[in-house]
Amino acid sequence: MRTILVLAIIFCVTFCGCTHGLEPAPAPEVQPGFGGTVYFSNWPHPPADSVYDIRIVAFYKYPPLNIINEVLTGQAKIYPPIGGAALPLFVDSLSYIFDLDSSSTFQYVVIAMQYGSNTFVDWKVVGAYGYLNGVGSPEGVVVPENTFANGINIYVNFKNPPPTPGNSSFAAFSK
Repeated sequence: MRTILVLAIIFCVTFCGCTHGLEPAPAPEVQPGFGGTVYFSNWPHPPADSVYDIRIVAFYKYPPLNIINEVLTGQAKIYPPIGGAALPLFVDSLSYIFDLDSSSTFQYVVIAMQYGSNTFVDWKVVGAYGYLNGVGSPEGVVVPENTFANGINIYVNFKNPPPTPGNSSFAAFSK
């Protein structure tokens, strides 16, 4: 009787206890996006009121053909979203997390500053990923499915911003 009980336990452990063998557990879902730190230097002053808003804008194409139109039609993503609180002003640095709905590839990621009261016109690029003190070139950001890309650091030097692409439709950001 004892032998039958031992064999029954061994049988149950061997054949009933494992349904997947040594398969790895499925990876947890990750909110796609990217993030890093924005470093600021030489904030404009006076007047401090010339800085109305600061946002991160990620463009799918470089150069954007019409910045305002691309933002309004969803061909660019904005962080924080319009309608929400802007990034804090007059800080040395800030960490950010730019959540996305799915995998994405951006060719141009910038820090845009609103410098006047006209929300649809008074914007300019003051920093871009891939530039340091106005020198460099745009670097793309690739976010594969189920991935969060860290280390997308952007440097903003208000006295030495990156060049604005030479397209007349950039007037909204180049003043």
